[in-house]
Amino acid sequence: MEIRNIVIRKIANNDIASVQNFLLGQLQDLFSQDGQSAITDDVWGLAKLYIEPARNQMWAAFSPEGAVIGTIAICEYNDRIAVLKGRYPGKTTAEIGRCYIEKTLRRQGIGSRLLKEVEAFGYEEEYEIIYLHTHRFLPGGFHFWEKQGFRIVVEEQGDAQIVHMEKSVASK
Repeated sequence: MEIRNIVIRKIANNDIASVQNFLLGQLQDLFSQDGQSAITDDVWGLAKLYIEPARNQMWAAFSPEGAVIGTIAICEYNDRIAVLKGRYPGKTTAEIGRCYIEKTLRRQGIGSRLLKEVEAFGYEEEYEIIYLHTHRFLPGGFHFWEKQGFRIVVEEQGDAQIVHMEKSVASK
């Protein structure tokens, strides 16, 4: 597949079913092998979380045939993570989530293209910091984010190998 023929755009209501199927497949593939039970509430509520709120959004990468081959989302951070309680003032921090690329298409620049959309949106929405968490066991996850300029804030030990990272929102 020609990477330059991939279309990246904000998801719309008519994309929800195909995005859900893609995300559920990614979660099954990436998390079930380690006995992780991935939280899927946001997958079932894509419109409510990523389409309706003005400061939240999700993008998908589509193959020339229209299949979802990648996703990324951004939403206002809600101070939900215990090890980060109080670190981020309200309304200034966004959280990246659901960044997945089809296994056979990883390391070809699709994730970087999706991240550029998120960073531009974050700047427009006047976020100051973009936060995310990843896991050391995810193939390429931590190293991808590090390469994109994110720095470690907290690294939790244990089976989940959670790494909390952040990056300042750069001006355009």
